[in-house]
Amino acid sequence: MERATHIIILTLISCFEIWMCYQILYRTVLEKRYLQTWQKILIWGNILGMGIVLGVNRNIFFFSNIMLWSCIFCTMLVTVILNVKKWYLIIEIVSIYFLFVALLDLFFFFCGIAVGNDFNQVFRACDYSGEKCVLFTMSRIGIVCILLFLKRESKGEVTLKKAQVLLLVTAGILTVIVTGYHLLIYDILNGLSDIGGWSAACSLLAIFVVVAFCLGISWKNQSLKQENQILEVREKLELDNMRDMTKALEQNRIQVHDMRHHMIILREYALKKEYEAIETYLDQLLESYVEVQEERWTRIRNLDILLSEKKKEANLENIRFQIEADVLQSLPFKETETSVLFGNLLDNGIEACKKMKTEKRWIRVEIRQRKGFLFFTIANSIGKRPQEKDGEFVSDKEDKKVHGYGLKSIRRIVKKYGGSFQCDVVEEEVKISISFSNK
Repeated sequence: MERATHIIILTLISCFEIWMCYQILYRTVLEKRYLQTWQKILIWGNILGMGIVLGVNRNIFFFSNIMLWSCIFCTMLVTVILNVKKWYLIIEIVSIYFLFVALLDLFFFFCGIAVGNDFNQVFRACDYSGEKCVLFTMSRIGIVCILLFLKRESKGEVTLKKAQVLLLVTAGILTVIVTGYHLLIYDILNGLSDIGGWSAACSLLAIFVVVAFCLGISWKNQSLKQENQILEVREKLELDNMRDMTKALEQNRIQVHDMRHHMIILREYALKKEYEAIETYLDQLLESYVEVQEERWTRIRNLDILLSEKKKEANLENIRFQIEADVLQSLPFKETETSVLFGNLLDNGIEACKKMKTEKRWIRVEIRQRKGFLFFTIANSIGKRPQEKDGEFVSDKEDKKVHGYGLKSIRRIVKKYGGSFQCDVVEEEVKISISFSNK
């Protein structure tokens, strides 16, 4: 009975350890809200199945290198099946997590030996050992504290894609450290080393601090380097924009200078009552002015053209249209997908405003680029809160069969490129927020 209780406790601890790994993956490479039933079953099968195997094994050995890598491999395999597109990040995150947990286990193991516990009893005794459960629990508490701290500091922004090489190096260093101390344990067991518990624990802590410091400096330098590159690119774009504006102003001066000649021609057409000729001539002049005065917000030509057209359409309906945008280097999706994404979003906003009888009709578009991420926010006024069913808005159009395909197209593009989509209805406003990694 005592042995069974011991195995159950170790199994629960092991299941919790794997569950925490998935919590990290949900914050980085997995979208929990989009998981299907079979995918959830696969995840919990991994958590429970591998947790039971680890619990039984840990009842025999405190630490097993084979079981460590088996757990890493199984978890990586399941997660890659769920999101094969980000397999490289999955391998790095899963490896670093379990290796770090193993290092904490070894650290508390050496601390336990230092305070007087028997080395052999803790490491490979099959009988009930309360010390073993306590040491594993302390490691998991440490992991939970670190995760809470990281969650509070990160503010939800995931920048792992920028540090793929650094993550790979970290995984390699942790592998070497874990392997080295695993061999040290066997040397102690075989009488080949007489190092004490405090010495081993302090040396492990010192190595970890040095490695963490070096990796932190590398991360900081890499971040500063990327920020400097972004600043250089933005300065160049601003310079190009100023040159384009200067060129446009010069073209306008030329057209103003030539306006006298245009007026003479139009006057002659008017005297002869050639109204079609006047209309054709004015259309040609209008085209030239539109071409020169083309507005640029993001420097992504097809996006700026689309924003210009939708702004004109909104203005014709007396809808106030406001655009705030950063200069972008690129978009993560194709030009056709840009038209589908923003076209549907803006059409929905214009359509909602048209239904309002009040004069307070507006649309606000915000496009921002921050630390390798693109944030799109499109908000518009509404007359009344739309009805919802199963988390989706219900159309009040007569032909409901054609409704919903715009949002489906938007969600498809967002999901395809690993973005996030959020729709909020607050009082008399609908706000859609979309974010993408742009690296």
